Amino acid sequence: MDREEAFKLFEKMIEVAEKELFRFTLNMKLNISNKLDKTIVTSCDLHIDKILSKIARLNGFQVISEEGEKDKAIVKSGNYLTIDPIDGSLGYIEHIDYAIRHGGIDNFLKIDIGPMSDFCLLIGIVEKGAPRFGCCYHYVTKERILLDSETLDNCIIENKKRKYSGKDVCYVGPRRISTQSREILNIGGVGRIVQATLGLKSLYALINNHKNAILIHAEQQSGLWDVLPSAVAARVFGGAILDGNGKNLIYNKYVNIQQVIVIKGERFLQYVKN
Repeated sequence: MDREEAFKLFEKMIEVAEKELFRFTLNMKLNISNKLDKTIVTSCDLHIDKILSKIARLNGFQVISEEGEKDKAIVKSGNYLTIDPIDGSLGYIEHIDYAIRHGGIDNFLKIDIGPMSDFCLLIGIVEKGAPRFGCCYHYVTKERILLDSETLDNCIIENKKRKYSGKDVCYVGPRRISTQSREILNIGGVGRIVQATLGLKSLYALINNHKNAILIHAEQQSGLWDVLPSAVAARVFGGAILDGNGKNLIYNKYVNIQQVIVIKGERFLQYVKN
């Protein structure tokens, strides 16, 4: 698949995902449940995942998705598409609650209530065992990130509103912070950037103008769908996506990842296990 075809598919999936997000949220009953890893999933996650997976398959892709297919045989083929329909389900629920408290569900997403309640769509394409194209659509701010691993000139970043800066930074979540992250934050001159979702944190660590940036995600198990857009970004913006042992992720071997480390620059390399 070439860049034009990939980006055209991403745009279609963004359009469908946003339409279904609003249609479901405004008209359907929202069911919330806990997965085995204790993260939450909503009926809207499942709904959008199913529809986008169908679109991907109609376009000739095998699919690995957070709420759907997780067949290791697909991953081992080295050619597939990943989907995370709502990265940041807690943020999605918080926006629903906020709308209801401020006039009713029809006010859903009319107000940006901040980065701690962000949620987004993540899509990635793997070809021949390597991250090839990536997509992130920020449901709240409408930021659109389309990535081509071959050249930075072909990447598109639009409607950027979360403008994080700093020469040396450590990205963390709003809840638990790893021991390694606490050590890094105690270093002089290191800034703390707090963002809710793994997909957005890992992308922002790479695409923003930081000299050195690190994210250590150890709160719960992750999946390929969480990191595929960032893996593409690492190839064009510089940086790496590693596992908890400091090894590069392998994209034709496993589906789930116990720990994710995103790193850019050299300053924090000593905190990455080898």
